[in-house]
Amino acid sequence: MTRTAWPAIRRNLYLILAFVVPVAVYAAILADRQVYPFDPHGSYTVFMIDLNNQYAQFYSYFDQALTGHGSLLFSWRADGGMNFWPIVAYYLTSPFGLLTLFGSDHQLPVLIAFATVLKLGAAGLGMALFLRKFRGEPGHGSGSAVNKAVIVALSTAYALGAWSLIYAFNIMWLDALYLLPWALLGVERLLAKGKITSLAVAIGLNLIIDFYTGAMICVFVCMYGLARYAGVRERFERADFLRTAAKFAVAGAIGGLLAAAFILPTYLGGLTQKTKLHADASVNPPIPVLSLLVRFFGGTVDAGQLTPNIGAATLILVLVPVFFLVKTIKRAERIAFGAVLAFLVLAMEIKPLYVIMHGGQMPNAFPFRFAFLITGLLTFLAFRAWVGIDSVKQIKWLGVSAAVWFVILYWGRQQYPRIIRPQVVQFDALILVVGTALLSFALYLRVRPAGEPLSKRLAWMPKRLATPKVAAVAAIAVLAVDASGSAALVGQKAIGKQPSGNGSVTKSNWTSSPTTSYGTALSSLQPSNDEFYRAEGDDQNLRSTNDSLRYGNFGFTHFSSLSSGKLHSAMQNLGFAHHSADVWSSHTGATLLTDALLGYQYLVGTTRETADGTIDRLGATLQKTYDNTAPTVPGKKPPTPDVTTVYKIDDTLPVGFRLAGSDLADFTAPVPANSPFAAQEQAFGLPGAFASMCGSPTVTASDGVTVTPGSDGSVSIKVPAKAPTGAEYYSDKIVWQCQSSGARQVYLYAPSAMPTGLSYVRLDGQNRPAPKAGAVAEDKTNILYPSGFANGVQDLGSVQSGSFTVTMSTQKLPLKNTYTVPANPVRGLDPTAVNAKLAQLRGGGVSDVHWTDRGLTATTTGDSAATVFLSIPTIPGWSVTVDGKSVKTTELLGSFTGVPVPAGTHRISMSFTPPGLTAGFGGSAVGLVALGGVWWFQRRRAAAGSAPAAPAAGEEQVSEDVMS
Repeated sequence: MTRTAWPAIRRNLYLILAFVVPVAVYAAILADRQVYPFDPHGSYTVFMIDLNNQYAQFYSYFDQALTGHGSLLFSWRADGGMNFWPIVAYYLTSPFGLLTLFGSDHQLPVLIAFATVLKLGAAGLGMALFLRKFRGEPGHGSGSAVNKAVIVALSTAYALGAWSLIYAFNIMWLDALYLLPWALLGVERLLAKGKITSLAVAIGLNLIIDFYTGAMICVFVCMYGLARYAGVRERFERADFLRTAAKFAVAGAIGGLLAAAFILPTYLGGLTQKTKLHADASVNPPIPVLSLLVRFFGGTVDAGQLTPNIGAATLILVLVPVFFLVKTIKRAERIAFGAVLAFLVLAMEIKPLYVIMHGGQMPNAFPFRFAFLITGLLTFLAFRAWVGIDSVKQIKWLGVSAAVWFVILYWGRQQYPRIIRPQVVQFDALILVVGTALLSFALYLRVRPAGEPLSKRLAWMPKRLATPKVAAVAAIAVLAVDASGSAALVGQKAIGKQPSGNGSVTKSNWTSSPTTSYGTALSSLQPSNDEFYRAEGDDQNLRSTNDSLRYGNFGFTHFSSLSSGKLHSAMQNLGFAHHSADVWSSHTGATLLTDALLGYQYLVGTTRETADGTIDRLGATLQKTYDNTAPTVPGKKPPTPDVTTVYKIDDTLPVGFRLAGSDLADFTAPVPANSPFAAQEQAFGLPGAFASMCGSPTVTASDGVTVTPGSDGSVSIKVPAKAPTGAEYYSDKIVWQCQSSGARQVYLYAPSAMPTGLSYVRLDGQNRPAPKAGAVAEDKTNILYPSGFANGVQDLGSVQSGSFTVTMSTQKLPLKNTYTVPANPVRGLDPTAVNAKLAQLRGGGVSDVHWTDRGLTATTTGDSAATVFLSIPTIPGWSVTVDGKSVKTTELLGSFTGVPVPAGTHRISMSFTPPGLTAGFGGSAVGLVALGGVWWFQRRRAAAGSAPAAPAAGEEQVSEDVMS
C-alpha cells in the first residue's frame, strides 16, 4: 500500500506544502510574537478584541450546551433570555470550531490558536487546488515542478495576507479564505462539464459556515462566473448562456436551501430584531486613492483602521498588470476580469457599493471586510499571468509595472508613514527591484526560442546560472521570501503585545476578569431550576461582556452584532449603560430601581473597588468573601490582593409581578428617551425620586477653552482646534458642591460632559479617602466615566446627611470638540421610598417559579384581573399560555413581556422556539433531496453519454483542465 501511495504523494506534494507552509509560517510568527503555545514560554494568547469578549465566551457556552449544560436554541445567560440559534449560525458553525470540544474551558486560548492556524492552512490548500486548474500545458504547465512551487508560494501569500492576520481575531471570517476557492472550483466544474452539485454544495457551505462573508462570496462568484464564461466559450450563444445562467441559479437555490436551517432562523430571530448600528462608521467612503493603493503592498498595516487590508506578496502586484497583456487568454475574459477588479476597488470608494458589499449596512468598526476577495482575485490573476507569459515583450512590462509600484511606494511613504513603516519600505523596495529582476530572468529563459543565445546584457553570467531551472528556483525563493516576510511585518504590528488596548490578552488574564476569585464567585451564583434570579458583577470589575454565558449565572450584559436592538434601546433609555451601537447593556448603569426591576439578587465586588473587595451600595448585605490572594513571600513585594465579595440585594423583585391601574399605566407608557432619571421615576410612579442634590457646577479649564453657561442650567465647553502652546491637550475640571438630607445612593448621568475613555469622576467628603498623588488612573477612587461601554447612569456610592463634592476631570480634551454638561446631573435616590414601592409591587409577585433551558413557568394570584410583568425580553419566538390556553402578550417598558391574567390563581407558561427553525430545517431537507436528485440525474446522464462524441467539423476541443 505504501508503494502504491508514494507516487500519489510525490505527485501532490505541492498540495501538502500549500497547507503546511502557511501553518508553519504563521506558527513561527506567533512564536516570534510570544504567543502561547507556539512560544512555550510566551505570555500572550491569540485572544484580542472580539475574540476575547465574544468568541471565547460563545465557544465556552457552545461546549457546555453540547455536553448537556445548556441549549443551543435559547439561553437565560445573556440579554435577559436570548435566542441563541442565530449566535450558533453566525459564530459557531465552522468545522474547525469543533476543536474546542477536546479540552477544558481554560484551554480555549490554545485550542482556538490551533483552529486559527489550521484555517489558514486550509486557505492555502484551497487556493492551491484552485490555481492548479490553470497550470498550463505540459512542459511548462501541468507537468512543471516550477509552476507547482509557484502555486505554493502564491497560496501562502493569499493565506497569510494582511486581511488574514489583522482580522484573525474575527476567527469566523477566516473560513471565507478556504471557502472562496472551493466556490470558484464549483464554477469551473459547471462551466467545464455542466455539473452544478459542486457549486451548490460550495454555496451551501459558505452560507452555513459564515453567511456574512458567504454573501460577499456569492456576489463575487456571480462576477467570476461571467468573466470565466467569456474565457471558456469560443463564442457567445444566447441559448448556451441562458442554459448556463439557469444552472447557476439552480445551484444557488439549492445552496440556499441547504443553509435554510441556519439562514431563515437567523433572519427571523436575529437579523430582523438585531441592533441598529447607529454608531458612526469608522470609515465613510470615499477614501484617498493613494491610501488605498499603498495597502496593496505586502507588510503594510493601518493602525487607524481607515484603509483596507489587501496586501499579500508585493510581487503579485508586479505580475497582475501583465495578465491583461497575455494573448493566450481571450480578450473578452481579460476585459471581464478587469471589470471585476475595478468593481471591487470602486466598492471601496463609492458608498452605495461599499454598503452593498457589507450586506446593506455600514460597518461601525473593522471596515472593508470584503478585501479578501481582492487578495484572492489578485492571486488568481498573478498566477494566470505567470503561466500565460509567452513573449519577451510581455516580460518587459514587468519592469514597467515594478517602476509604477515603486513610485507609489515612495509617494505613499511620504503621505502615509503610519501605514508604510521604514522596515516596510526597505523590504518592499528590495522585493520590487530584486524580485522583479529574478522573475523577469526566469520568464525570459522560459520563453526565449530554443537555441537562441542569451542577450548581450547577460553575457557576463556563468552558463550554469543562466539555466531555466536555476532562475526558476531563484524566482520562487524570492516569492517565498516576499510572502513570508510580508506576513512577518504585519505580525509585528497586529499580533502579540501591542501599544494600544487592542493587543493580545495575556494567558494569565484571557477572560478580562480582574481576579481569579471572580470567576469562582460568579460560578457559585447559578440559580437552580426552581428559583429564578440574576447575578451581576459590580461597577468597575472589568468583567468580560459575555461572561454570564461562561459562568452560568443569568445576566443582561450581552455583546454581539445580533443583540436585540429594541431591548438595548430600552435599556439605554433606563440608563443601563450601553455601547453606542446598542450591542451591549452594561450593569455599570444600574440603580436600586433597575436592579430590582431586572431581578438582580446578587452583586459581585472585586479588588477594583476597595482593597478588601467591599462595595458601597445601600440595601446590599455581604454574603461571602472569596480570597485567592497568594501567600506573602519574605523579601519579596507583597502580592496583589485577589479578593471577591458576593452581596445579596435585600430589596429586589421576582421575575414577575402583577400590575394594575396606575402601576400598569406607568409601565405601559412610552419611556422617555435618553433621560434615565425621568424614565425610572415614571416607570415606578415615583416622581422626584432622583432628587437634585447639587448647585451649579464650577468649571475650570485650560486657557483657550470656552466655558459658556446655558439658560437651562447646562454648561457648554468648547475646545479650540489648535493645541495649546507647549502641550498636546487641554484639560478641564467640573466640580459640584452638594448637600444630602439623609442616606442617599448618589448617581451621575452626564455622558456628554467629557470625552469618552479619557475622563474620571469621584465623590469626596464624608470620611472618604483623599485623592492619591500621581497618575489619576492609578487612584481606584477615580471612576472612568464616560467610558466606551459605561456611559449610562454612574453609581458614585452612598452618602449620609451632610455635604460632599462630585468632581469630573480630564487631562486630555480632544481638539475641536464641544461638550455639554447637563443641568442637575448628580441625583440622590432615597432607599426608604424605593423600598416602599418595591414592597408594594412584591406583594403581587409570582411564586412557584420553575425554568428550563427553553422556558419558564410561574404561578400568579390576585383578587382582580391584572397584567403580569415579566423581566423577560419580548424577542420573537415566545409562546405564552395561561392555564394551558394561548394568550396575547403586551409589551412593557419598551421591550419586556406583559401577560394578561384574570382574577384568581393561574399558571403562566412560556416556551421558546427560534422563529423559522422548523421551516428552516424543512428547507434544508428539501435542499438535500434536490441535491441528491441532481447528483443522481447527472450521474445517470453521464453514464448514458459516456462514449465520447466526435467533435463537429471545424470545432476545436478545449482542455477541461485548462479552460482558458
